[in-house]
Amino acid sequence: MTISRRGLIAATGLLVPASPSIAQDRLPPVSIRRSELTVSRSLAVARPDLPVPSDRGMLFYVQHAINKNVLVYAARQRPDGGLDPQAPVEVFWRRYDDDNGRRRELSFFERVFAFGVSARSIAPSRYSARIAGYRERDAVIEVGSDGKPRALMTSGQRTFRVVYAYAQAEDRRFIPKIHYIDIHGIDVASGEAVRERVRLDM
Repeated sequence: MTISRRGLIAATGLLVPASPSIAQDRLPPVSIRRSELTVSRSLAVARPDLPVPSDRGMLFYVQHAINKNVLVYAARQRPDGGLDPQAPVEVFWRRYDDDNGRRRELSFFERVFAFGVSARSIAPSRYSARIAGYRERDAVIEVGSDGKPRALMTSGQRTFRVVYAYAQAEDRRFIPKIHYIDIHGIDVASGEAVRERVRLDM
């Protein structure tokens, strides 16, 4: 399974401040070396020193090792609690590292080529969603029985609600070196905490 060059950016939640042409030209071929799933009683905290956003309707967030800025994926809901059919998911930054946690919208390049989400309806108020730069894997966006929106992913025989992701990376001038991505969530059947570690070849 191969992640496209733009998929590297989306999967990690990292975007370097370079022009689109520079960013795409310098991204090396990347592939998944292996994926490992571990199960525990409680959700692991990757970095206790990093801030955790608390935005309304938040589906999950993405932290990384380079700085404290966090990418937020949140559901857009109608007054009756259902998902907005025009745009069920919105994505934005919380700029903790350089702007006191203020919200910043995605740039055009970030939205179209990296972090933006496309969604298609698969049932009433239930959508299959795909990140622009990582099209090899979908998530299901829905409203749970508790009335809260959630993002579901499947790994092996387990379906889990995504809580957050963390990318272990080294800062480099244009393109970060990504060692692995941890996706943390809760198994919807057992209630156990799961962590899927995706190791990358760069």
